[in-house]
Formats: sequence, C-alpha cells, structure tokens
Amino acid sequence: MKLLTLGGAAVEGVTYRREKPLLLLAYLCLEGPQPRRRLASLFWPDAANPMNSLAQNLIRLRALPGAVLEQGGRVEALIPSDAQAFRDHCLAARPSDALALYHGAFLDGLNITLNPDLEEWLLDTRETLALEARAAHLTQAEHHHAHGEHPQTHAHATHAYHVPGAPPCDPEDLLRLWQILGHTDHPLTLTLRRDASELALTLPAPAPTLPATPLIGRAAELAALAALPPGQIAWISSPPGLGKTALLDHLAGHGWRVLPARSGPPLATLQPLSAHPLSSAADALNLLRDTRLKLALDDWEDMDDATRTVLTLAARQHPGATLAITARQPPALPTPHHLPLHALTEHDLQAHPGAHAATGGHPTLLAAHLNGTPPEQTLDAHLTLLGPDHRHLLIALAAQDPPNLAATRAALNLTPDTLAATLHTLTREGLTTPDGQVLTTTARQLLNAHPLTTTLTHLHLARHHPRETAWPHWLAARHYWEPHDLPACAAAAHWHADQQMKSGHPARAARTLESAPQTDAVNLLRGWAELRTGNATAAQRTVDDTHPTPTHRPRPWQILAAACALKLGHLNILRELLDTLDHTGAPPEARTVHLRGMLALREARDAEARTLFRQAGLRFRSEGLPGDAVIAESLVAMLNVRQGQPVHAAFRDVLHASRPFPRERVHVLTNYVYSLTATHAPDTDVNAAYEETVTLAEQTNDLEGGAAAWNTWGVHAHLARDYEQAAHRYRRALHLVEGTGNLRLHGLIQSNLSELTDDHAQLAATLDLLSGAGHDTLSQTIQNNILR
Repeated sequence: MKLLTLGGAAVEGVTYRREKPLLLLAYLCLEGPQPRRRLASLFWPDAANPMNSLAQNLIRLRALPGAVLEQGGRVEALIPSDAQAFRDHCLAARPSDALALYHGAFLDGLNITLNPDLEEWLLDTRETLALEARAAHLTQAEHHHAHGEHPQTHAHATHAYHVPGAPPCDPEDLLRLWQILGHTDHPLTLTLRRDASELALTLPAPAPTLPATPLIGRAAELAALAALPPGQIAWISSPPGLGKTALLDHLAGHGWRVLPARSGPPLATLQPLSAHPLSSAADALNLLRDTRLKLALDDWEDMDDATRTVLTLAARQHPGATLAITARQPPALPTPHHLPLHALTEHDLQAHPGAHAATGGHPTLLAAHLNGTPPEQTLDAHLTLLGPDHRHLLIALAAQDPPNLAATRAALNLTPDTLAATLHTLTREGLTTPDGQVLTTTARQLLNAHPLTTTLTHLHLARHHPRETAWPHWLAARHYWEPHDLPACAAAAHWHADQQMKSGHPARAARTLESAPQTDAVNLLRGWAELRTGNATAAQRTVDDTHPTPTHRPRPWQILAAACALKLGHLNILRELLDTLDHTGAPPEARTVHLRGMLALREARDAEARTLFRQAGLRFRSEGLPGDAVIAESLVAMLNVRQGQPVHAAFRDVLHASRPFPRERVHVLTNYVYSLTATHAPDTDVNAAYEETVTLAEQTNDLEGGAAAWNTWGVHAHLARDYEQAAHRYRRALHLVEGTGNLRLHGLIQSNLSELTDDHAQLAATLDLLSGAGHDTLSQTIQNNILR
C-alpha cells in the first residue's frame, strides 16, 4: 500500500476518496511526525473544536490499516508515499528513477477549500517537487546530448520546459535548455527566444548538435555476442557511462532487436515484440521460442518486475532466442557468457592521439572529446547520474597528488565500505586507479568548474591530512579557516616552509609563512627565511615586531637577532648579543658557534675562527642541517688556504658535499673563488669558477651570494689591471646588494669601486661607515690595501 500524490490523491490498491484525510496523510509523509496540536491548528484553525476535527479525520484514516501511528500527543505516517520516494531519488542523484514516479503535479485536482497557511504549504510543496522534476529532466537531457542521442535529448528538454506544477523557467534553466536545443529546429527554440526576450536575457551561441560517435574498441565483445548460440543469454555489465547502450545500438544494425527497459505495467519491456497485449509469462516465453530472434534488452535494473521474471525463466529453460541483457551490476541470472565492460585502453584509442590522456578511456568522456564538447561538462553530467558520493570522491582525489585515502575518507565522512565501493566504481570506469590516482586530466579540470566545492573539499582534506601534507590544502582554503583550525594550519605551514628552507628555497619558505597564521614559531622561521634570501632588514623587522623588547626575547629569537646583526654589519651589536647568549648558561647551538666564528673571522682571529667553524660544522650535521654544515666547512677550507694548503685540496670534499644544496653551494663557491683569486690561480680556472658561482646565485635568487661573487670577481680583474671589467663587475655587485641591508658587503663593494675610480670622498665616507658599525678590522684592511 502506497500513498500516491503526484498527479492526484489516491492510495495504491485501495478505493479511498476522502480528500482531507489524504491531504493530512500527505503532510505527515513529507513533514514527518507532528504534534497533534500543530496539526489541529494548521488544518482546522476556524473549527469550533480543532482537536476534535483532527480526531475525526484520524478515525477516517483507520480504513487504511497501518497508515498512521498515534502515540501520545504526536501523529506519524507509516505508509510510504510516491512524493517521498521521488525526493529520495532526487537526493541520491537517480534522475531516471525519480522521473518514473513523477506523473503530475503534487495533489493535482484537489477539490477542497483550504485555509491560507495550508494552501501556502500545498503550493510551495507542489512547486518544489516540480522544480526537482525539471532539474532531473535537464540532467537527463544534458546526459543524452553529450552522447549524441537526439530523440531522448529532445524529449527530456520538452518535458523539462512543460513540467506539471512548475513555474516558468528561470534564466539559468532557459540557458541550459538553449545550450541543448539552440542549434536544432526543435519547436521549443522559438519559445525559448520569446521567453529570453521577455526576461531581457541574451542567449549565447548554443552548443552544436553532436553527431553520433562511432563504436570504438569493443571488437572482443562484439565477437563474443556474434558467436552466442541460440537459447543462450549474455550478460553485459558495467557502471553507467561505459558504453552498454552504445554497444546495443551497434547491434541494432547487425540483426539484433534492441528493446530499452520500461518500468510501467507488467511485461512492458517485452510488449514491443507482440502485436497483442501480453497477458501472462507464458505469452512472453512463447515469443522467445523463435531461434532466429536475437534480442538485446537494455538496463535490467529499470525493467518491470514481470519482464525480469520471464527472463529468469528463460535462463532456466533456454527457449530458443539469443538474448543479451545489459545491467549495472554483475549477473543476476546464471550464465557462462558474462561480458564486463571496462574503460578503453591506449591501444584501443591509438587512432585518436591525446584522447586517452584527456579521457582515461572513459567512453562517455571520449564521445564528448571526439565531438568537441568540453569533457569536464560531460564528466559533470555523468557524475550526477552516478551520485553525490562519486562526485565528491573524484573531486577530492583530483585535489590531491598523491591521494591519501585515509584522509579522504575522513574528510568526506564516508564509511570504509562506502569508500571502497565508490572507488571501485570509479576504477572500473577508468577514472582512477585502485589506490585513488586520477587517470584523466578532465577530472582535474572539474576542480575549476566547481570552485566552491573544490575549496571546501580542500578545507576538509586539510583538517584530516597529516601535518606533512596538509599545507597545500590549507592554502587552497585560506578564506575559510575557522579559529580552531589555526594551530594545525600554522604547524603545517611551518613544516612545509622548513622543508623548503632545507631544499634551498628560502624565498618560497618566506612566501609560505606570510600566508600562514602568525604564531611565534611561524614568525621565527619567517625571519630566518628572510635572512636567507638576503633581506636582513626584513628579518630584523620581523624580530622587532614580534618581540620588541630585546631583554625579554626568547633564546631562539636572540640567535636570529645576532644573525641579523651580522648580516646588517652591526658587529658591535653582534658582540653584545653573543655575550648575552653565553651568559645564559645554555649549551651553545650550532648557529651560535657559527656566529662566533664569523665574528672572529671579521676581527682577523683566523685560528679561533677555524676552530669555531669546525665545531659549527659538526653541530650542524648532528642537528640534521647539512646545508648549513657545508657553509661552515667551506670557511674552514678558506682559512686552510690562508695557512698554505693548496686550494683544490682544501675545497675538494666540501665542493662535492655542497652539490645537493644549490643555495648553500653559492656560499661555498664564493669562498672557493675568493681563495683562487687570493692565491693567483690561472685565469682559466678562476673565470670558470666565477661563471658557475654567479649563474647559480642567479638561479637561486641569492642576492648576497651573487653580490659577493661579482665583487670578488671584480677584485680579480682589478688586480689584473683590467679596470673596465672590474668596474662593470663592482657595479653588478652593488646593484644586487642594494636593499639587502648587508652593510659590510655594501661597504666592501663601494670601497673597491671608489678606489678604482679615485673617488676619495666616497671612499672616506664608506670607511667611516664601516668603522662606526664595528668593522674596524675591515676598515683598516682596506686602508692597508690602498697603501700597498
């Protein structure tokens, strides 16, 4: 027993014509259990005793046993209704099942007077259901349009426009219909033009009518069907969209009778075989006794029950006809002839270059690709038929590289069984691999077609991905972070930026951290990233903005401040900060030891500097920072050259060790070429080394490293009395160092250029600047060099 409300008001299998009780029953079916007082006030607001009127109508419903349940002060409908089933099919993206139930407007022809509130509910519900029916027809029309199936396309488009109970088409639906019909001579196109004119809506160029796509890559299946003996049944199975119907359409031209499934009265699917109405299973079986008959039946799941019963009997009796049945699931009938359809292979599509990469061999996407339709639109329509789980999963997988199935399942709130089944379907269709890798570029194009869905998917993925892989998803959803997301988001950004730093890309790390929630840890790493890019001024600003009071800075921030002081050329400040760090009693970190070595080097205490750099290199390696270690080791090599060790012997090991770290290698090469120049190595060796250094500095965007290399190369030309080349190189160095805040390097380059151009005033100003910043040793060295 079922309540029928679409197209009228009745109860299936029962003669019951009391309209008010049926309306009450329909309300309960759609709105769920209700308080008795709510029902009484809504249905009988003007009655002398509304509660009594409700009771009388509930008594009348007892003629339908089990239709309602009265429990305390609540009333609940227990009878199923076509309207609720229709809604369930719509929500589950089963448009064909939904439309099979929509026989007309909700409660059409009701002849009772309704109060305003109840009438409003009835009209709103009628319109809502009708709009859902229109959406289902449009989905079906777009699906058939993508397949080049013109009769079905036109039928669904017409039904979409004329849905009983629906208001006039809104602009969005008009545009969808126009894209489907605008290139045809269908009569509805004139109506669409008129409606668009009334709405002041400009109709775009419609999508062209698609030609039928030839059958590709099904030679084995066609051969198996051609060899099928009389009386045998072949079962052709696959998820929707893999070409079952196209295969049967091909059979229609090769001696087969093809019948689509019908879900109407008993034996409706087989009725076209007979000139007279079929009254029994025996009548239908008699039709199947013809051994010359080759019958292909499309879509087992949508057939009427009586036809399925007859085919089950035929599978046992083998009456004579050769049968082929398509279905979405594996065989429901015993048969040795099972033909599962899969996605087409690259070999199948070798005559169509690029088709497999674009479509993954999926026949529905292939048809669109060959006909010139944007494949993502076809995939979109196809996913609507498969259901929301398939759409959400494919978008989530396309948003990851590589996919994390555990995080995906949690992000989409899927049970393990649902994830496995949905992924299995996508894999059978050739859209993914079993581990979730997306096989078609069209799926990634789908991300752009649904930006909001994609962004929210990234947000859910970010919340469930491990810290090591979460940041790209947090970044993609940055406008949707909630307060409780910020700690995990900051941790993911910090880890991601730290990996960028370790791989030699501090500029990328700085950009990552600028987009992250600004926690203390994020700001600290951002300061180091800015320092590594050569922007010591920005790094110092980060220190001052985060911890403006120097005496209250945590130790990690004091170390960063000391590194900034070194880069900015403030040796006096560096000494004070290192003394403060030593007085805390904490064991020295690798960076602190390295900074002490740099201070000793600047003050010409070479033996002490060499010892400190050796210690720093060992500490860096123990802390898992090999990139920093090679810089310290190259400084040891440079100091060893000063003590008389040959350049190539001193630098051989560290040059090899620095190859995996391009940014750090710039510093290693700079120290190497400085040593070559200082030892008057042959020009061929020197120039080749300088070329590599400045090229690598440019590739890694290392402004300081490039400036130091160009400056030292300028010194080499200066000493060789090639003054024009020296001036060119000094100016290249000055251009690179501007804005970095490195006072020492800027002063060193400027003094070299001033000496070359005999600009004594500029030279004096530069030396005063260096002395004032604590670079007395450097200032004195420059003066001694000039005197020599």
